Amino acid sequence: MKIIYNIVNIVFISSLFSFSAHFEIDTNDIPFPNEDFSSVVINGDWNNWAGWGVNLLDEDGDGIYTGTLPNLNDGQQIQYVIAFTGASDNWSGWGHTIHAPIGSSCDWNPNDEWANYGFRIEGADANQIYCAGTCDQECENSSGGGDGGGDDNQFYTLVWSDEFDGNTIDESKWNFETGNGNWGWGNGEHQYYRQENASIQDGKLIIEARNENFGGFDYTSTRMQTRNKGDFRYGKITASLKVPSAGGTWPAFWLMPTNSVYGGWPHSGEIDIMEHYGCDPGDVHATVHNTTFNWNGGTPPTSYSTYTSATSEFHEYTVEWTEDELSFSVDGNWIGSYYNENSGPAQWPYDQEFYIILNLAVGSHFMPCQTQDALFPQRFEVDYVRVYELTDEYVVNLYGDANEDDQLNVLDVVLIVSFALNNAEPTYEQSQISDMNQDGAVDILDIVELVSILVQ
Repeated sequence: MKIIYNIVNIVFISSLFSFSAHFEIDTNDIPFPNEDFSSVVINGDWNNWAGWGVNLLDEDGDGIYTGTLPNLNDGQQIQYVIAFTGASDNWSGWGHTIHAPIGSSCDWNPNDEWANYGFRIEGADANQIYCAGTCDQECENSSGGGDGGGDDNQFYTLVWSDEFDGNTIDESKWNFETGNGNWGWGNGEHQYYRQENASIQDGKLIIEARNENFGGFDYTSTRMQTRNKGDFRYGKITASLKVPSAGGTWPAFWLMPTNSVYGGWPHSGEIDIMEHYGCDPGDVHATVHNTTFNWNGGTPPTSYSTYTSATSEFHEYTVEWTEDELSFSVDGNWIGSYYNENSGPAQWPYDQEFYIILNLAVGSHFMPCQTQDALFPQRFEVDYVRVYELTDEYVVNLYGDANEDDQLNVLDVVLIVSFALNNAEPTYEQSQISDMNQDGAVDILDIVELVSILVQ
């Protein structure tokens, strides 16, 4: 009996000094889980990123997945990501992963390139409550409001568009870039760009890649852009697109700086709203490039969204661009954000005008598969491209609306006072919204400015 008594004591004492982490992950603003990636897991460094770390369940069907990581020690630090796994990745435990917004308040180590969530056990259990991919504790769609992408345009005014309703491409809006560029446009691409490969058919722009010899290259296609005809800084830029499916195809909807004031690529930035690789037909990608994050140095923070119908149906690909954030979405479903850390143009060169590019490349030096010649020609179809400008109403509500209810009132003043006194901890988004004078701190000056607006 004494042995049993001692064992019980050991277990009891151990439990006093052992802690747990409880996860509540809201998935209502993202297109995961889905039939391809149906399970939700937390993967982290406690088991050397082995996968299938903590299996999360949604027992009441509200889109919030919960689970517990036990047996943690006081002082232990944990880094983790959210993973979706299923039939598409053969239940690897990884599949599609979602990180914390890079450089945000919930990026455990903002000085590295990984953007992992994280926490430290400090004498008590830890609660990790997040809307997946954000620092917010609840997604917009959890309470029945919003569509994850602000697609109702209530804060936007349409300032430029091409609906492709005419018989020919409008050259007052588009320029054509021809040839193979410098070393395949810097990527070792295999096509020769021509204007002749683009046309208007049934109210849609068709960019066709063909397996034909021209100019010393085995393929032809089209690359078109709006430089000095459609140049923009901030707002919402969106397009409805259907992408090709053959291996070797590489369609893109993206932005480049009109004037490279910070230097040549990548120093002045690049914003990729949609990229697709025919080798991986179910995935679409949104990516940023700059001095800090680019393919030549460091790993760009890239957001992924899986749409198995990307090659057979049109989807709307969008970036919402402010002074503080690049927010990417597909069909109004948020897929990732990149934040301004206020550290200078190396990390945020996105304070200048950019222009729009549409192109369909074929092959490159890093293409992971062979080009499927037998499946050509291949089409990149564009239903519309639209650019919206932020209205004054958006600016008013963005700065000062600390509780994010689309109203400016005394409740916002009370909340900002709490932030300034350190009685409440704001999310990353709240800290940006509450910083009325944009000096990097929430303090009495912001309170005075907000009160002044309300009095007026």
